[in-house]
Amino acid sequence: MPKRVSILFAGFALALAFAACNNSSSTITPTPAPSGTITPNPKDRSAAIEVTILQSPAPHIPVQISTPRSSSSPRPGTPFATQNTGKKGMTIFRKLNPTKTYCWVAQLGSGQTSSTCASWDVWQTSIISLGT
Repeated sequence: MPKRVSILFAGFALALAFAACNNSSSTITPTPAPSGTITPNPKDRSAAIEVTILQSPAPHIPVQISTPRSSSSPRPGTPFATQNTGKKGMTIFRKLNPTKTYCWVAQLGSGQTSSTCASWDVWQTSIISLGT
C-alpha cells in the first residue's frame, strides 16, 4: 500500500509541475495529503538488499542481518544470519518481523564494510542499498 501511495503522489506532483509550466495564468490549489497513520504490512516479511562497488552490482558479497544494539542509536548488533549476494548484487532476507527495525552489514573485502539500519517503513517499501 505505501508504494501505491508514493507513486500516486509522484504522479500528482508531475501533473502539477506540468500544469504550472504550461499555463502560467492559472492558479493551482494544492490538495491536502491524506491523514491517518501508516501501519506495517503484516504480509510483507522480506527485505531486498542491493550491494554495489563503484556503482556496479557486487556478486558474492556476504551480507549479515541483525537487530540494532539499541533503539536510541541504531547500529548493527550481533548478526543472526548471513547471505551472499547473487549475480546482480542482490539478496533477499525473508521471514522478518514486519514491525521490527533491522540492520544489514555488507563485508566488501579488505576490512571494508557498509552498513545501514532501517525500520519497517523503509525495508517494506524500498530496496536497501549498501556499498561504495
